[in-house]
Order: sequence, then structure tokens, then C-alpha cells
Amino acid sequence: MLQNMAGDARERMLAAAFEIAKRDGVDAVSTRVVCAAAGVQAPSLYHHFGNRAGLIRAVVDVAFEEYFHHKDVVIATDDADSRTRIAAGWDAHVAFALAYPGLYPAMYPTSGPLSGHVERSGALLRAGFDELEQVGALRPGITAALATNALRAALRGVAHAVAANPGSDDNDLTSVIVRDALIKALVADPAGG
Repeated sequence: MLQNMAGDARERMLAAAFEIAKRDGVDAVSTRVVCAAAGVQAPSLYHHFGNRAGLIRAVVDVAFEEYFHHKDVVIATDDADSRTRIAAGWDAHVAFALAYPGLYPAMYPTSGPLSGHVERSGALLRAGFDELEQVGALRPGITAALATNALRAALRGVAHAVAANPGSDDNDLTSVIVRDALIKALVADPAGG
């Protein structure tokens, strides 16, 4: 019974921190606010997470679980052509940044070390471009490595921009313009043109 109560306290703290970060950003996640929201004392937070940084890492881990689940659900387009699959992946990523504007910058920091989740995401993207390269679906001179780097850079730039200003009327149009231009630059036309 005591272990269940401890697990419940950890889950309550994690849920509280996640909601605060989702709504207000990770900078708003303080030990005092999280402990008050979860109904625990600060030593409980330190016991389960070590410190605030450990709590933030746990929140980012949960956010990535949601991210990968969201992408798996949205991108059920295995039968679609390569351009449609890339566009669906792009759109899912940008939609996630819009849905979680407070968490996105912590998940995909613009400087410093990247989490293993970012590397996992990049590896999945690279695998997709490796397949396209093997079947000759990339434009001449475009390698899977180059396509991966170009798409990651552009996608993160757009996602950070929309997360920073989620209410902008231009978000959808900006995303579509950059997405379509990049896909056109990277992927050969289906008719071979």
C-alpha cells in the first residue's frame, strides 16, 4: 500500500508538472508550484526526481511519448506516395508544436545537448529517406543524409516559430509553403519530372 501511495505521488507530481509546462512552458515549472498542485511536500519531489532538472527531464520524456504516439496515429499512410508521407509527418510535427507550445522548446532545444528521443526521431526520418534514396525517389544530387538534415532544420525552424506564436493566423500558410517547397526540392516528381 505504501508503495502505491509513493507511485501515486510521483504520478501526481509528473502530471502536475506536465500540465504546467504544457500551458505555461517549462520555466513555469517550479518545485513549489508542482508540490502544491500534487499535494505533496518538496522532499517527495526530490526523492522521486532528484531535483527540478530531473522533473523537467521526466516531463520531456512524457511529452515525447505523446509525440511518438501522436505521430503513429496521424501517419497511418503506408500506402501513400512518398510526398504524402513526408507531408503527413511534417504536419503531425507542426500540429504537435502548436498543441504543446510550452513543451516543444524543451523537447527540441535550439542549443545544448539533445535527448535520445530527438535522435530516435531523427533516425526514423533518416530511415524513410534511406528507403527513398534506395528506390531512386530523391532528386538527383540529393542524398538521404542531406534530405534528413534539410528537413530537420526547416521543420524545427517552422515548429519553433509556430510554438512561439501559436495564435498567429499565418502559421498554417507558413508551414505549408515551407513544407511544399522543401518536398519539391528533395523528392523527385512521381512522373519522373
